[in-house]
Amino acid sequence: MTQHNKNINKPPLGVSLVFYLLGNATLLPWNFLITAESYWQYKVRDVTLGDEWNSPNATLTSLQISFTPTLIIIANVCSTAFFIITSTLIWKISERVRIGWSLVVALLCMLLTTVLTLINSDSWQTLFFVITMVIVAFLNASIAVTLGSCCGLAGIFPDSCMTSWISGQALAGVLSSLARLVSLGVGGEAMDPAISGLIYFLLADAFLSVTIAGYMALRKTSYYVKVKEEVEKAADTQNTQNTHQQGSNRNRRDLRAYLAVLSKIWPMGTTQAITLAITISVFPAVVVYITSSLPDETRWTQVFYQPTITFLLFNVGDFMGREMSRLVKWPGPRGWLLHVLGVGRVVFVLLLLLCYGHNKTFPTLFYHDAYYIIINSLFSFTNGYIITLTYIYYTEFLDPCEYEMGGGIMVALSGIGVIIGSLVSPGLVKLWGPV
Repeated sequence: MTQHNKNINKPPLGVSLVFYLLGNATLLPWNFLITAESYWQYKVRDVTLGDEWNSPNATLTSLQISFTPTLIIIANVCSTAFFIITSTLIWKISERVRIGWSLVVALLCMLLTTVLTLINSDSWQTLFFVITMVIVAFLNASIAVTLGSCCGLAGIFPDSCMTSWISGQALAGVLSSLARLVSLGVGGEAMDPAISGLIYFLLADAFLSVTIAGYMALRKTSYYVKVKEEVEKAADTQNTQNTHQQGSNRNRRDLRAYLAVLSKIWPMGTTQAITLAITISVFPAVVVYITSSLPDETRWTQVFYQPTITFLLFNVGDFMGREMSRLVKWPGPRGWLLHVLGVGRVVFVLLLLLCYGHNKTFPTLFYHDAYYIIINSLFSFTNGYIITLTYIYYTEFLDPCEYEMGGGIMVALSGIGVIIGSLVSPGLVKLWGPV
């Protein structure tokens, strides 16, 4: 396939930083929403318990029990639906509208969430629950549009921009993990949940605002204009050919174009979907039950072990794997080795199930903490590395005018992978045993 727009000079540092920001903005708001678990539990607590609402013996309200599962279901449904919608509409709606306005909607959702931390909702908890779920629906829909559109945008730039965008997503995980550790170190459970939630959401507001400003600045750079002009020339040529070949039936032509792109990149899309499904099937649903084998109950084993060894280590490993693709691109895009390695990661599911945890029924083979650290490091590194390679390689099979639609399809397939992993994870948790 023609790769002329991939041969443009190395992107300026500012362009790469904007792609980092765009990647970060697609996951950071959601990561902070999940990290603020104590805030959500506080907002829908049993107010009659006073300060004892989070004591071990406190009875959870129906809203507390259903909050996180409902949050995740709504997020997954809205994200997957809009991944697919974005991939089909990517040629019909301009990039500026798709990325710019979806980021603005995400920012408005987070600003409303931030304002709600300052309002006492104890007398209308059910309404607060409903409002929050509506916000989550709009937030994930807008972020899905941003994800699909940014992947397509990164696809028309040199490979380093795609790596920056994907690494920005992993960086969002690192930042949210660090924020959680700082929160535990500074105040821990003693910190006012409303204050901790306010801090998380303000950080998300700030990152989204900077990202919007960065994207607006990117569109004005000469480098951006040059890349877009080359792609538009290729698209004009292709559209002229399609018009002569297929007449005026635009809908049928668009469907054929969509299916044609899908037929070219389905191996890469399927591999990254399987890679994600394997990861989501155990992270975090299963690995949150892996505990330290140290005999003493210390602040490290009781408070910091999981946030550090499970979440921070995974996110750092994931980030390093994505960045490694800048230095090494092996296996190549041709052949089946990359796809075999992606499927082969399923071995990590068994290895993680064999790690130590309290009150489990699945056999334990790896008792020492060092085993879990090594396994989790390799698990996260291969996740980031293989996913990044699939996103870099999919353009090898397309014409330049197909890059943006191809990016949207890749993200849509990743959404399917997340859904599959989410459906498998409850079975693996049950296999792990009582918790």
